[in-house]
Amino acid sequence: MNFDKNYIPLNYSSSPSGLIEWLNGFSRHLKIKPDDNKIEYPENFASGFAKVHNIEPGLTYRIVDYDLNTDFILNRQPVSKFSLIIYFYKYTNVERLFISIDDEIITIEDESTFSAVIMTNSFTSQKVELSKGTKVKGLTLQLSADWLREKIQETDSSNYKLFRKQNVFKDLLNAKEQKLLNEIFAGGSQSFTPLLYTNTRVLRLLEGFLENMLRVNLSDFSKTLTIKDFQSVAKIERILLENYTSDFPKIENLARIALMSETKLKNAFKKAYGMGLFEYYQKNRMHKAKELLNMKKYSVSEVGVMIGYQNLSNFSSAFKKEFGHLPRECNKIG
Repeated sequence: MNFDKNYIPLNYSSSPSGLIEWLNGFSRHLKIKPDDNKIEYPENFASGFAKVHNIEPGLTYRIVDYDLNTDFILNRQPVSKFSLIIYFYKYTNVERLFISIDDEIITIEDESTFSAVIMTNSFTSQKVELSKGTKVKGLTLQLSADWLREKIQETDSSNYKLFRKQNVFKDLLNAKEQKLLNEIFAGGSQSFTPLLYTNTRVLRLLEGFLENMLRVNLSDFSKTLTIKDFQSVAKIERILLENYTSDFPKIENLARIALMSETKLKNAFKKAYGMGLFEYYQKNRMHKAKELLNMKKYSVSEVGVMIGYQNLSNFSSAFKKEFGHLPRECNKIG
């Protein structure tokens, strides 16, 4: 990966036992002092922050939100004590992005946006290379072996053992995860209890991820998508999320964008997101409608038009199919 010759990349290598240790070590590297487990990055590195919070023994998370002002190379070295590490990350304004865990390349990104869930563990090494100008929003969770044993009921299941054996697992961020992440990054700015607001959403995100992981065969799933397919499916998902105000795109057009056959795209998307293309599009559309209705700024008919419905009856029927209530009964939805 060739960086801009006008900039000397900031290079940081560490082998932290935990996220708080990482924060303290990186602070020393940047020659700044953390304040209550939070650091504001110096301008010569980035505009933004990193903060770490321990919810309970064995469960810690880190939130980062920054725009890089220089090229950056991060190396994480393995440690001898096991912990599970889960990354929920979104990179935008990307020129160059490289991520690898041990010898496995996660992505060599040539798109302007990359988002993913990556699960690994503390026994692995990791390398991340980012170019100047990249915008990074990320949540990292670290779970100790004791925490996993205590919280997961069937610890003798094959998937639980794979948590320790499998060095890397990658998945695509779905709409629900992205919504929770957006709320986490907002930091409960309108809440009287911002830390509780953030913690509850972190736990909901973690619960959903672990429940899903314990229901699927991790070893088989991780082998189903190549890096190229992974990026193509993510691109299609972004199109579906961004076009909730218009008609569902034609499958043939989506397949052309993904550089896949229609059949391969349908199968890959369903494998990644657990539902078909139209079902995913429609579910997101209805959740967007619910979000707009909860703002209490728009009427039911206005919301229907905003998400692309000309017929109010069709909108009401689709909304009730998703939530079990009509749009005017939105306040009854949990």
